[in-house]
Amino acid sequence: MLKIRAALTAVAVACSTVLAVTAGANPAVAGPPALQGGVVLPIDDVADMAVDPVHKRVVLTSTTNGDLHWVSYFGGVQSTTSWLRPGVTGLAFSPDYSTLYVATAWGEILAFDAATRAGKGSWYVGGSLRPLSVAVAGGKLWFGYSTGDGTSAGGFGTLDTATGKVTLHDATVDGISFHGAPELSTPAGDPDTLVVADESDVAETSGNVAVYDVSSGVGVVKGKGRFSDGLLRGVAASADGSSLIGFGTGCPIWKAPSTNPAKRTPAFNNGICRPSAVSVNTDGRVAFGYRNADGTSDIAISPAGSELPAEQFVAPNNDEITHVAWEPGGDRLFALSRTTKPGYTDLTFWPINGSKPVYPTITLDAPATGALGVDLEITGTISVPGAHVELFESSAAAPKPFPVDSAAADAQGRFTLTRKPYLGGTTTYTVFSPGNDTYAPVSASATVEIARNPTSLALSHNNTIYAYGTTVTVLAHLGSTYSNRSVQFWADPYGTEPARLLRWTNVDAKGNLTASLKLTRTTAIQVKFLGDGRNAPASARSVINTRAAVALQPSRQYKAAKIGTVPYRFYRANVHPYFLTTITPYPGRKQRLTLETYTGGTWKVWRVLDLPLNAKGQSAFTLTGTHPVGAKYRVRAGYLTTTSGDSVNYTNYSPYYYFTFTK
Repeated sequence: MLKIRAALTAVAVACSTVLAVTAGANPAVAGPPALQGGVVLPIDDVADMAVDPVHKRVVLTSTTNGDLHWVSYFGGVQSTTSWLRPGVTGLAFSPDYSTLYVATAWGEILAFDAATRAGKGSWYVGGSLRPLSVAVAGGKLWFGYSTGDGTSAGGFGTLDTATGKVTLHDATVDGISFHGAPELSTPAGDPDTLVVADESDVAETSGNVAVYDVSSGVGVVKGKGRFSDGLLRGVAASADGSSLIGFGTGCPIWKAPSTNPAKRTPAFNNGICRPSAVSVNTDGRVAFGYRNADGTSDIAISPAGSELPAEQFVAPNNDEITHVAWEPGGDRLFALSRTTKPGYTDLTFWPINGSKPVYPTITLDAPATGALGVDLEITGTISVPGAHVELFESSAAAPKPFPVDSAAADAQGRFTLTRKPYLGGTTTYTVFSPGNDTYAPVSASATVEIARNPTSLALSHNNTIYAYGTTVTVLAHLGSTYSNRSVQFWADPYGTEPARLLRWTNVDAKGNLTASLKLTRTTAIQVKFLGDGRNAPASARSVINTRAAVALQPSRQYKAAKIGTVPYRFYRANVHPYFLTTITPYPGRKQRLTLETYTGGTWKVWRVLDLPLNAKGQSAFTLTGTHPVGAKYRVRAGYLTTTSGDSVNYTNYSPYYYFTFTK
């Protein structure tokens, strides 16, 4: 059994890293402090962020997946409403925080009970309208919409949640228009003012902003303005609604009177560029987020009545801040940051200021091994009796952790979680408790080896023998697998050369794949299957023996003729035959030259010579001495594996050459 104990300060399914940050060349001068207590969220993207101070939660929308995530004040995802379609965007709470309103791109506005998180209403606002932002102001629910008719037009209106009646506001009579859905917001301390802003990057309308008095239930223009493209990418009203605070794509943050938004002046000049988000608290404090990746501040907080930052923070890993939001009437500020990684993006939740959490502990008991399709039981304890715990699973085949079970701990903090694995290999099981406004989220993990199914893999041509220079095609056959159908062919020629990859691709419909190579050495061919979620890795090996190329060239004969049916070379008795041998070169290689004589009716070995080859693979031999007239001889050259100095080729001989001597 594996026993793991964890007491974490910044925990989620994947834990974030907190870095110390310094500024300037003098290490004794400290820069802004690093953000603390970050939690990496199991979320792909966030469109909007809203804080519920009554139920102590932060709600996030995920546009891509169409999810609502209900997150604790310290970053734990308490629950997810995941039955929605992609296109969930804007959020707004009713003034008493009993209801959460959600805008969707499919033409519907949804309502949820903020306490129970259950759905409590839905309204279609029109066949071609796509509500993307919502706000509650003047006692009514307002929404910003784009049209689905191809014109890219947009506007805003109200929804009567009692009757479902939709009333669209004709902004053109106010002398203003919007591209797509404008962003709607209300001042933190002025619920009768509505700010409508085009934060898009479309040159025709980008930068249009209007401020309305909606106390009568009908929008009456208090002020309007037009900014050039790039000067309005985010805007918020001051707490009392008297001014607007905004930013564009450049460095400056600006401030303008609500009655004349175009009369902007530089503001909050804190020397930090690339603003990305702004939030104003009910007491007038202003928080900014930045998209910096250079070690400068990522969060700046200015007190009420001041444009200078009283607090600054740096996010680790060059994270970009995407959202900031105050707890209405409280001290807590929440931020989201983004880190782009190969193939995916990490989103980290940061609780800033406010009370410090209590850090729970988790102890786990998990088996070391498991099997596909067989219940795996993980038990443990958490130091918070009755706490909700979830079990997440991740592996090489499915690296993104996903929930597989949940339970409530008993009065002693004990819990049991089960999972029937459907993927094998080294699998990480993480038990996670999201916490609340008192307890921080906590997790602990155990690694379990889930046995995978054996894989059938075969390879042709084992222990075959081929001539030097032959091109051979080998065949691999892969049996049934779960998802991976690719195999690798590796060629490892005997000798000091490393193995090389010949081919790596999918097998055909019958499970077959071939690879070809030209043989110069005896070569081990290995085919590899790297495994998948249910099938174990496998390999098969074949050795293809490759003969050395051996050639023998006699010379100095004066004629060639047959004796009987056998071709002979004829030498004068006073001439010494010369034999040149050529064999595939290899360092330290020798040839074996064998001379035989015919006597007593049989061929008998006369002389055996092991002669070194030069760098070209050649060696020469001259047969000296007295040569008896009429004696019959034969000679051949050979490479003998191991005996000839190495074993990188297979034994091979030249043909016999027959010769005799005459006067």
